[in-house]
Amino acid sequence: MTSLGGWINQPPIERPHGFNDFQWLQTTSGKGLLRISDREMTVSPGQGFLLLPNEAHAYRPLVEPWGLRWITFSGNHAAQILKDLDLFKSEVFYLSNPDGTLKHLQEMILLQSNPHPSTGLEVSAEVYALLLDVYRYGSRTELRSRKQQMDVLAPVLRYMEQHYSRLITLAELAGLLQVSPQHICVLFQQSLGVRPIEYLTRIRIRKAKELLLLQPDAEVKSISVQVGYEHPSYFIKMFKRQEGLTPTAFRSIRLNAF
Repeated sequence: MTSLGGWINQPPIERPHGFNDFQWLQTTSGKGLLRISDREMTVSPGQGFLLLPNEAHAYRPLVEPWGLRWITFSGNHAAQILKDLDLFKSEVFYLSNPDGTLKHLQEMILLQSNPHPSTGLEVSAEVYALLLDVYRYGSRTELRSRKQQMDVLAPVLRYMEQHYSRLITLAELAGLLQVSPQHICVLFQQSLGVRPIEYLTRIRIRKAKELLLLQPDAEVKSISVQVGYEHPSYFIKMFKRQEGLTPTAFRSIRLNAF
C-alpha cells in the first residue's frame, strides 16, 4: 500500500498522464462520473473502480456529496497478481458485497493508526484480500448471473442446511459473508426471490416432512423441536401455510398411501 484515504465529497480530479500506482476507489454516497481515455461511466454506492498506473483518467461528482474511499498500491508482483485475478484493465465494478471491501479499507486504517514491526505485512495482506473480494464479488455488468449470485450465497445456504434445528439470526448469516444484515436480505431477494427467514422456513418444513415419515410414532411436538420450532402451535401454523394441511394430516395421508 502506498496511500490510503477518503473524501466525504470527492473534488474533481484530472490526470492526463495518469497516476504512478494502482488505485482502487469505492463510492459510499452520491454519484460520480469517471472518464478513462474515451470511456465515460457513472459510479454509485455499491460500485468501485480500478485504475491502472499511468493511464489518463478523470473523475468528478455528479450527485453530491460523492463519498469515496480509496487506496493506492504497488509492488514487484502487483501487475501479475491483478492479471491472475482477471483484473487487467481500468474499469468500474458492481459489487455484490460492498461492505466486504470497505471493511478491508477500514482495517488498513486501523493498522496504520497503530504501527508495529509487522504492520507492512498485515496491510499488504489486507490489500490482497481486498483484491480477492473484487474478484469474487465484482461484476463488470450490473446484473450478475444467477449462478454468480448463488455462488456468493453458497456458504450461507450450507450453513442454514446444517443448523436449521436451532435459532439462526440475520446478523449471524450476514457475518458469514461479512456484510450487513440489510445486504444479506438484498442478496436473498436478488438470488432466490425470498427473504432469509422464508428460505429457512422452507428448509425446516422440508426436514419436518422427512421426519414425520421416518419417525411415525413421534409426537408433533418432538418433530417441531427437531426442526427448530420451540412452540408446536407455531410450527403447525407454518407447516399448514406452506403445505396446505397440518403435520398430522400430512403424515396420515402419506403413510396410508403405502
